[in-house]
Amino acid sequence: IMDYVDENIGIDNSRLEEVMAKEITGETQREFFELLKKAQLFMPVSYSPNMFEGMEDAKPGDVFEPEGQVGFNIQYLTAEDGTKAVPLFTSDKEMEKSGIRSSAYILFMSDLAAMLGQTDKYAEVTINPFSDHNISIPIETFIRVCYEPTDEEKEFIESINAILKILKEHSAELEEDVALVYKDSENFMVENAVDGVYVPQIPFRASSNPKYGEDLKYTNILLMPKSTKILVTGQDVDLDIIIAPGSEFNLEEELDEVTTIWKCGAQPFYDD
Repeated sequence: IMDYVDENIGIDNSRLEEVMAKEITGETQREFFELLKKAQLFMPVSYSPNMFEGMEDAKPGDVFEPEGQVGFNIQYLTAEDGTKAVPLFTSDKEMEKSGIRSSAYILFMSDLAAMLGQTDKYAEVTINPFSDHNISIPIETFIRVCYEPTDEEKEFIESINAILKILKEHSAELEEDVALVYKDSENFMVENAVDGVYVPQIPFRASSNPKYGEDLKYTNILLMPKSTKILVTGQDVDLDIIIAPGSEFNLEEELDEVTTIWKCGAQPFYDD
């Protein structure tokens, strides 16, 4: 079946195999990643028992729906230190030479990168494992190289980059201590703090208006000491402050179940 698939849907990774066999230089590395981004590779999987239920009696044009949830599991490799790797193969022949006997799922690397971005189970992907020219790639690098964002994600990234540029150019140091407020319907800062420190990954808005969000359940009082930086937008009567990503907010006190005080410390965003 896999020979039929290989020959009839045009999967040809011969150039990728050639580059993998070459000495690693800056040029070959760039070509390797360009080819990898566009490649369709074979991934060993095990399918759920009902994946092909009813197919044995199917006729051309028939539609069947298996009962219950269907899917597959990646037949991962485990290193001596316990970390897991996703094995990938440039062809069914390479998979056969490795000694792995398994069903295989053929997929674009952009789709795999999107899938692996949803889990922290794997440490790396390894292409043509057990061969003389195998290559292993840390999962973070693989996702960064191969993931293709959607149009909505691209638009979001562009808007974030625009805000970051404004933050760099127009944030101002406070001349005195200031208290801001961030309110939410969920206890977001507490639930996402690590060892009592909350670090936003993207710019977020706060308010200089202490009465802002009276209908929202959770109140976070943000103490911004003198010399820390904020961006005053003036675009919204309430959410008029933007705080840079990476700013470290240390939990100072929980006044009650819904009110928490935080103090801003380091702001590495402005260190560059």
